[in-house]
Amino acid sequence: MNTEPLEISNLMKNESPVFIVGAPRSGSSILYRTLQRHSSFNLKKSQSDEGVNLVESRCFKDPYSTYSPSNNSSSLAYMMGDNDNCYRQFLNATQGIQNRQRILVCKSLWQLICPQSNLSRLRKFIWNASYNDHLLRIFFYYAKEARGIDRIIEKTPQHILYLPEIKETFPNAKLLFIHRHPVNVFSSYQKRLLKSIEEGMNQSKLSWLRISPRSFCHKYARYIQLAITENKDNPRGFMLIQYESFTSKPQETIAQICSFIEEPYEPNCIPDDRNQNPSWKVDKNLFSGIKKDTNNGKFLTNESDARLIEDRLHDIMLQLGYPRYT
Repeated sequence: MNTEPLEISNLMKNESPVFIVGAPRSGSSILYRTLQRHSSFNLKKSQSDEGVNLVESRCFKDPYSTYSPSNNSSSLAYMMGDNDNCYRQFLNATQGIQNRQRILVCKSLWQLICPQSNLSRLRKFIWNASYNDHLLRIFFYYAKEARGIDRIIEKTPQHILYLPEIKETFPNAKLLFIHRHPVNVFSSYQKRLLKSIEEGMNQSKLSWLRISPRSFCHKYARYIQLAITENKDNPRGFMLIQYESFTSKPQETIAQICSFIEEPYEPNCIPDDRNQNPSWKVDKNLFSGIKKDTNNGKFLTNESDARLIEDRLHDIMLQLGYPRYT
């Protein structure tokens, strides 16, 4: 690696980006939108009417997609899509890393070992030996420039599975995990699936919503257990946020979040109640204001699913302070 990319990597290593790693259908998008209204994270107004963008980079899940021509849509979109100049600078700065990774067949090694391994030390070794730490620091350096922000904020729920890699790349990162009552989360999956079908969305894009109650419980438990453990081991860098508190007491909760990420509280962070993207009919709440969670599982197809979920996740619900609906 030549001097300039190395200097960029070393510079970014000392920064404190904010990563939202909450579970899907649990409020990570509204939390993302809310924090992007803060002056430290707000996009250039010329890039977005509201100054926010919900795109996920997914770069810790697949660091090689940042430069792979066939699979870089998320990475390019995170750099605001039309900012080809910053993206070209990123590609040029990481050319040496790309060449080394192709020689070392890093992608195959990473996919074979790391996502399935609980050995954080092994994962960190492979991550660094593959130069992924430098690659993503440089990626976020140019993304920061493309987005015109003072501090990086990013949301990819699945990144909860890549905590060792995030912390190895950014030791000072602040991680936010938002969680929600499991019955309401499962209900949200079903509601989104039904609405997507009604709006005629491509069936091939709906597979992630077609989740059985048992599969959902396994996924929910895995995410929550990782979050609880990390919150215990890394309290200064990892914060648990209850969706129900976030929606019922937004000012108080956002002030606590701002204190945790070491930013001053700004009242304008709370989005107003008008729909900022009325053309998106699949999930109108995704672009509206913060609404109190009054779902209580009412979109579930039957009560037996709710009972199964609450039986299987009983211990986790106790840890999180969630009551039963059944």
